[in-house]
Order: sequence, then structure tokens, then C-alpha cells
Amino acid sequence: MTLEGHSSSPPAVGAAGAASAFFATRLAVANPSSVNTARVVLRYLRSDGTFRTSLVAVPPLQARKILVNGVASMDGREFSTVIESDQPIVADRLMWWTASEAYGSSAERGIPAAANTWYLAEGSTTSGFSLFYLFQNPGDTTAQVEVQYLLPSGAPIVRTYAVPARSRFNVWVNTVPELANTDVSAVVRVLSGPNIIVERAMYLSSPTQQFAAGHESAGVTAPSLDWAFAEGATGQFFDLFLLIANPNPQAATVEVTYLLPDGSTLVK
Repeated sequence: MTLEGHSSSPPAVGAAGAASAFFATRLAVANPSSVNTARVVLRYLRSDGTFRTSLVAVPPLQARKILVNGVASMDGREFSTVIESDQPIVADRLMWWTASEAYGSSAERGIPAAANTWYLAEGSTTSGFSLFYLFQNPGDTTAQVEVQYLLPSGAPIVRTYAVPARSRFNVWVNTVPELANTDVSAVVRVLSGPNIIVERAMYLSSPTQQFAAGHESAGVTAPSLDWAFAEGATGQFFDLFLLIANPNPQAATVEVTYLLPDGSTLVK
């Protein structure tokens, strides 16, 4: 957008967001400039194609946090967010549940640009997991989207979805009959229309608590020959999994080098 002569590229914060008695969403905007105040517009794109707007001025070397639950006409809404600024900024999103108890939370960085292809390696509808794919269409026309669900074996399952303009769209993967009890990865492609943003949310409920555990993450826009992970732990408390998706028609041979605290390595 252009704000009084200043041109910038809008960073889309992402597809996930909800403001309700169960979910709370807070957006954080940081201005790293030591000189210029950032004038920031936040647009909350709702599932029905309507949106609401917040205006925030962020002084140099400061940050502002916006609780979307307090924005007029956003109560009880699922949404995605697009942020536009006349200065380079950094944006993050924090969600927690329940809004009052905050026994679970997830966070994700802002996504700088929409794309026509997204890859999601993790995903499961087994063992009580609820799996959601979240699409954000910041464009002015409908996006026709194909999802290729990759299974542990056999041919992929393919579905197509229409994602309306300026909206957020959900796919509850558990409700796809062929995917009701399986591990799954996904390749998401725009067949026609504007580029989109894709994120994944997974939740695990306990007998006494809805969504007792959960996490959320954006997809990636390209496969790679090399990936690196700084975090990892095993033992009596943590279970650690590496999730690998191969979107290619031929098999991939993968080598994993585990870096241990004493400087030694283990190669598999």
C-alpha cells in the first residue's frame, strides 16, 4: 500500500486467528527503526469476506500489541490478518486458549508474502489429534486451491477448494473420509486466482479438557535438499519426531545427522 508517499510491501501475518470466549489472539508489531515512526494498518479478514481495521502508530525502537478480542465487531469471529506499514516492521501472532485460563498457546511469525504453492510435512488425525489447514486469501478474487494429501503409503488423496476473496478458509482434515485416521502431509497449490497463505493447526483433547495440547505453524513454499533443526530433546519427558514429506514422484534417500551436546554426531 502507499501511505502519504511511502510505499511498502504488506506482510501478511497469516491465516490463523480467532477472537471468542475460547480463543484469544494478540498481534505484536515491532519497529526496528531508530528514526521513523511506523504507521501500521491491520486488516482482519473474516470468513464471510468482510473485514475490520485497526490503525496503530509504532514509535522508533518500540513495539505495540493488539488484542483482537477487544476490537469492535470481532467478538466470536475466526479471521486472518494482513498488516501494512509505511516502514519496515516485524510482526508476530500469539494465540491462547481458553481466553480466561490460557492453558494452551501457540505463536507464529508474520509471513512476508503470499505464494502459489505451500508444503506441510506434519499432520495427523490419529490418536485423538484434530488437524486443521488454514488458508488466507488476501486477494480481490476467489482462489481455486488444490490440496494433495500425502499418505504414509499409496496414492495421494486430492481435493479442491474455493477460497473466497479477502477471507480466511478452514479445512478440518479429520472430516475428509479417507483421512479420518492417518498420518498425512500436504502440498497446496493455487490452480487459479491470487496467491494465498497456508498454515496448519493441530490439537489434542483430553477426557476432561478440550484442546489440552496444540501447536500451529505456517507451511513452507519450497522443498529443499537440506534442513536444519536447532531444537530437540528425548528422554522420560519429551518424545521427538522428525516429519519428512516427499512431494516428488520418485523415492528420496535422506541422511540425518544428529548433533549431540558433547560435540559428537550420530548419522542415520
